[in-house]
Amino acid sequence: MIRYILVDDNPKILEKVKAKISTIANDYELDHIASFSSSKKAFEEVNEAGYDLLIVDFDMPVYNGIELAQKIATNKKIIFLTSTTNNEKLIINNLDISGYLSKPFEIDEFKCILKNKIIGKIKPKINTRKNISLEKGSSNYVFNPEDAFYITTAKIGNEQSKKNYVSIYGKNDTVLIANIRFTITELSEKLRGYNFQKISKSTLVNLNHVKSTIGKEIKFHHSKQIFEMTDNEKPNFKTRLKLLFGV
Repeated sequence: MIRYILVDDNPKILEKVKAKISTIANDYELDHIASFSSSKKAFEEVNEAGYDLLIVDFDMPVYNGIELAQKIATNKKIIFLTSTTNNEKLIINNLDISGYLSKPFEIDEFKCILKNKIIGKIKPKINTRKNISLEKGSSNYVFNPEDAFYITTAKIGNEQSKKNYVSIYGKNDTVLIANIRFTITELSEKLRGYNFQKISKSTLVNLNHVKSTIGKEIKFHHSKQIFEMTDNEKPNFKTRLKLLFGV
């Protein structure tokens, strides 16, 4: 997921840019965090740990784009929105940024910057050091998502989940938690922020532990299991893998 912030002192342009980006948000896993029509307000309110990409107007009052980026975008990806003046482009071309877009821009220009300069360059901001809790009814399942390699209803070795239950497996195909009364779809939503991806109706995998993919087959580090993704899930799997790790 690429979390982005928009800053432009023209509210109409701000809305147009947001609307244009929203047309590809699902395909490229773009998450709009906030928009600001004031560079001063952006400086005061932006939490630098809460986003990955700053899309900012080059020429603004109070703080121009460069000044604002220096204040709130340390080690962040930056795209400048510019006028068509050669002076602005000359300055921007000498900066260490992801790119610039001349207003108005075509969505393909933005996609090109995403593919060449941003996707795969942002490390996932995932907190997997602590245990998480999954509650359902009177049951409470606690585990560390980093330890989980895959979650499935399939038979693994001598282990077979009960009907309408799933089991969580870790390194060397060991059972971390057996027979959790959740569906794969439910867990897919709950664990998406921890890099889990649904590959079939019966299986959810942790993308951090994927070793290789050949065709529909998925292999893991420290695991003898080979899973096969369905045709329906394959595009989503490939897209997320590339967005997260650039592969």
